[in-house]
Amino acid sequence: MKVVIIGGTAGGAGLAARLRRLDEKVEITIIEKNPYISWAGCALPYFAGGVIADKDTLFLATKEMFKSRYNIDVMDATRAVGIDREQKCVLVDDAALPTKTPQKVPYDRLVIATGAKAIVPAFAQRRNADGIFTMRSIEDADGIRKYIKQHNVQNAVIVGGGFIGLEACENLQSLGIKITLVEKAPQVLTPVDPDIAKYLHLELEKHGVCLKLGVGITNIPRVEEGEKLSVELENGEVIKTQLVIMSLGIAPESDFLQATGVELNARGYVVTDDTMQTSEPNIFALGDVVAVKDVPTGRYGTMALAGPATKQARVLAHNILLPENADLLHDEHSHHYHGSLGVSIVRVMRLTAGAVGANTRALQAQGYDQSKIGVALVHTPNHVSWFTAPTPVHLKLLFDKESGAILGAQAVGEQSVDKNLEAISALMQMHGTVYDMVEFESAYAPPFSAPRSPVNMAGSTAANVVDGMEDTVTCADLSKMDAENTVFWDVRTPAEVAAGEIPHFVNVPLDTLRGYVKEHPLDESKNYVVTCQVGVRGHIACCILRALGAKKVYNLTGGYQSWAVHSAKLQSEQK
Repeated sequence: MKVVIIGGTAGGAGLAARLRRLDEKVEITIIEKNPYISWAGCALPYFAGGVIADKDTLFLATKEMFKSRYNIDVMDATRAVGIDREQKCVLVDDAALPTKTPQKVPYDRLVIATGAKAIVPAFAQRRNADGIFTMRSIEDADGIRKYIKQHNVQNAVIVGGGFIGLEACENLQSLGIKITLVEKAPQVLTPVDPDIAKYLHLELEKHGVCLKLGVGITNIPRVEEGEKLSVELENGEVIKTQLVIMSLGIAPESDFLQATGVELNARGYVVTDDTMQTSEPNIFALGDVVAVKDVPTGRYGTMALAGPATKQARVLAHNILLPENADLLHDEHSHHYHGSLGVSIVRVMRLTAGAVGANTRALQAQGYDQSKIGVALVHTPNHVSWFTAPTPVHLKLLFDKESGAILGAQAVGEQSVDKNLEAISALMQMHGTVYDMVEFESAYAPPFSAPRSPVNMAGSTAANVVDGMEDTVTCADLSKMDAENTVFWDVRTPAEVAAGEIPHFVNVPLDTLRGYVKEHPLDESKNYVVTCQVGVRGHIACCILRALGAKKVYNLTGGYQSWAVHSAKLQSEQK
């Protein structure tokens, strides 16, 4: 059997190696448009910024190694330009100097692993020589690195505040370059909600990054050699700069499939079933070119991460070989890809931020009943507070108020963000609930955690809501509440309130709450919103108020710590 794989990065190369480990006899050919194979795309911003010094470390394997170790043929610097389904062959041409007579590469099974390309508007497609770059290839990162040195770059504009844009921002800023970050959305890192993104905004500004949020880019006019670039924004502002990095997102490398019969969705991504087979028999696909099912919402979208691609490769290897290798039938689970939770993480200066599952916007787009979405926001030290220099993990949990199902989580902090999100991811994969988060056992010792980890604390807060002990409101909800029919109480100490307070909240210290209620009887028709520093004393207050007869009791999730960040003004908002 002849297997041809178009694309030799994480998904394609991983699939080829897995196929060989399962079957020594199958013929395997990889077609790769670049003059190299199997390289570390996620490392590009760190190479551009000099954190990774040696370009050779970006290459994970070579054409020669694939041949000697795996007996796999690699056609590098070769681009697929079409597919002849009747003759079962791929049409290929030289990637650098295409001809009018493509070669034919026959296949029995074909795999599309072409990945994705950077989205670049027409006015910015002049690219490297003019100081306009993307960050999708080794040539891109190498070009940025050389351009910075050759032109003594002192300032740069990064367009797009997603993962690549933020990584580029951090790495260029570490070189002493003054950065302006332009993002059309009102926040960076859209997989997280605004209240988590706000921590990143403040961190970026603290490190001298100029944020332009909620405004898009309209043009980069051509300039004469040696002149600065002019980045024109939708609001009429013009930014003079020496370097521009476009990180507006990606689009699938699927143009060559338009007339092949392979089904594409409206955005050009290849549609597959859970065996990774396309609409055409004997043609499969995986990686960034494929539309991936989001497990929490059931919607299909993009998932440009190496992790899902490698898992798809494992599934696909089994399914390609299954018709001719009955021994693979014993492991039924390995033949199906069940979608992705979209676990993602990024470092932004001193902070780490990440997410798993759905965020609020995704749940709204899905049409999830908004009244059933619970929110728990906790600020928990990464280890016990009395140990050396604890730092908070700000963890936001979205859950179903009725069933307790975990819908998604987001976190930001200096330490331990990854391990807390990974724990929640594991529970979500097992269809866990907030009660499983309560019972989750973390590795506790003073340097590493606390007896109740951020996962435990968020789970406990959410379980209180599911159990009907209280409901929560967010800082954004406060302005939407009926002021005439809502009572706002801050149960912190007077000293804490003097250091910072929330407008309209009356200070009623927790230890005086019962006596205060005797003098100010509760009104069953009114809403009672309580807050404390992080939410723990607020929960106690909610329990007291419910016991004393209040019917509608709410705890401001995350307490004053959430409000302090929510109300903080960015430099761009202070002008």
